[in-house]
Amino acid sequence: MNRRSLVFNAILIYCLSFLCLHNKAYGFGNNQYYNSLQYQGYRQRQELMDMELPLSNDISVNQGEKFMPQIKDCVKINNIDIENPYSLSKEKIDHIIKKWNHRCLTVSDINTILNILNQAYLKTNFLTTRAYLPQQDLSSGHLRIVIIEGRIENFNFTGTPERFHEMTAFPWIAGNVLDLNDLKQGLDNMNRLPNWKTSLKINKGHQDNTSIVEVKTPKAGLIHGKVSTDNNGQSISARTIGRSNFIVTDLFGVLDMWSFEYDHSLNNRQRLGHNSFFSMEGSVPMGPWLLWCGWWRSDDMYHDGPKIALHREDVTQKDFHVGISRVLTRDLIGVTSLIISYQTKSFMNYRNHIRENYKSARLSMLNITLSEYTKLWDRVWYINLGTKIGLNGLMTKTWINNSGKYAPHTRFVKFILDIQGDQPIIKSLTWHTFVHGEYSDKSQYDNEQMQIGGPYTVRGFIRQNLAGNAGVYIRNDLSWTLPTDDMHCGDYQAFCDFFLDKSEFYGSLDAGMTRAVYATPYHVDKPKVGNIGSGGIGLRKKDGIFMWDASVTHAFTPSILAPEGWIAGFAFGISF
Repeated sequence: MNRRSLVFNAILIYCLSFLCLHNKAYGFGNNQYYNSLQYQGYRQRQELMDMELPLSNDISVNQGEKFMPQIKDCVKINNIDIENPYSLSKEKIDHIIKKWNHRCLTVSDINTILNILNQAYLKTNFLTTRAYLPQQDLSSGHLRIVIIEGRIENFNFTGTPERFHEMTAFPWIAGNVLDLNDLKQGLDNMNRLPNWKTSLKINKGHQDNTSIVEVKTPKAGLIHGKVSTDNNGQSISARTIGRSNFIVTDLFGVLDMWSFEYDHSLNNRQRLGHNSFFSMEGSVPMGPWLLWCGWWRSDDMYHDGPKIALHREDVTQKDFHVGISRVLTRDLIGVTSLIISYQTKSFMNYRNHIRENYKSARLSMLNITLSEYTKLWDRVWYINLGTKIGLNGLMTKTWINNSGKYAPHTRFVKFILDIQGDQPIIKSLTWHTFVHGEYSDKSQYDNEQMQIGGPYTVRGFIRQNLAGNAGVYIRNDLSWTLPTDDMHCGDYQAFCDFFLDKSEFYGSLDAGMTRAVYATPYHVDKPKVGNIGSGGIGLRKKDGIFMWDASVTHAFTPSILAPEGWIAGFAFGISF
């Protein structure tokens, strides 16, 4: 097990054991808008992970002819001098040449030294930096090797119009030393856009020791989108939701991406309950930097209480965030990034049109996340370790006294862990897993607490959930891809290709727990322990023009929540 695996396991074990020290949690009954909170958390976590893209491998190199020194016979060499070693340390250089000093070297030996030096530069991502033999007399016993940096002469873009792509994908690189990390970063900046399949090829330049980078991007279109429907909404207002997503790419020619989403309940009794959601997001890269901002709003209305005394509940949430990320390191097994953002979040709860002050506030927060996109067990995993800091200023507003141990606080520190990955077991059988954990050092407002129990956290629940100031949950899918490669459907071949190709059967197994950490007076009548689990089966198709999912789930450890029986879920979408 390598160092990254040990760190991965240590973080997970620490968070789980730390949460077990606190044994209080809240259970919620029919406060159905908490399903909406889970959806917002799901979206934000996916957006955070989508900032890191698969490691770029679509780069080929045409190095041209190799230099072959013309030296005859064996020559006694007493000293080897490496001129202009650049990125290689003195210790590394000494390690390479010490075994060749005071030996009689042949042409093959000298070529071996050159190859070892060139390989050392390749490992440090300087693909075209080369070791050369200048004109010299070896009879003196002194061997001179000169390191000449390979530089980028220019970039040539084909396919999609270039406009300002070099400025945002490869800023200030032309004319400098060719570093593979710079090219990988630029390739990531371009391929983060949907349906972009950019590839790079490094060719020999017109001048000595230079290269021309060919950047090929097939035309991918300006607008992409998806319309879908599912029954992941709140049962008390509307389970069936219609969703529309649109993404506009490279609108201003700077590899910018703009996404819009609008969701609304599809029930035919809107006056009894409904929900809606609208969001806008935008991002622009600049080499290893990524700047983004976004805003979203959700509105929920439903009725709560006994039938003889129904109360109208209205919840409006708004969120604005702006941030910047920076790639810190990039190596053979992963990419590490630092993500910093500022966020303002408001939530207003009304009961019969009267504001509920202890459930309403506007918070300002600073988010700091260390993100690792790494290869573990020959597969790619996302690991995000973040901190959310409540600032108690910069637009913060509340309507209650936030001091005291048990009151919901506006100044707090919350630690967040996300892990996501998939691991093939055998051919066509894959294990998918996602872990999310939170711990806050102070009591939170309900809207900031961790929610579990629903289609986006622990499946098997739709009308109830748990919430607390700390918690963790894990979602697991074991999927089997159906053998449809050689499928023949006769007159229905088009139907099979659209709806069945690459579909998969899966089983789900989820578990989670929440801990209150603080017993606030607002929830003294709530249960104090919350551990839940569920299982289910389903059939889905995740790729292609048509995407769908049909499943049934059941809670096998409902804990303090009432059993809800078998819950059927569906989703259907069309992408374009």
